[in-house]
Amino acid sequence: MKLRLFIGIILVVASLLKLATLWGFFHITWLERAAEEPWATYLAPFILILVGVDCIYNALKKSKE
Repeated sequence: MKLRLFIGIILVVASLLKLATLWGFFHITWLERAAEEPWATYLAPFILILVGVDCIYNALKKSKE
């Protein structure tokens, strides 16, 4: 497994866990305190999901070549 694919998966999973904690699906205290600024509440996980998906896409695209 390539490093870029691994990093992409970590970013997506961490962002989805943060969003699930915000929406009340999980109760993980260190994720609740991770970002209390308004911009970091939803914008940061959204950007990390985009970066993670891009890393995964590029890693899978290059592996097929």
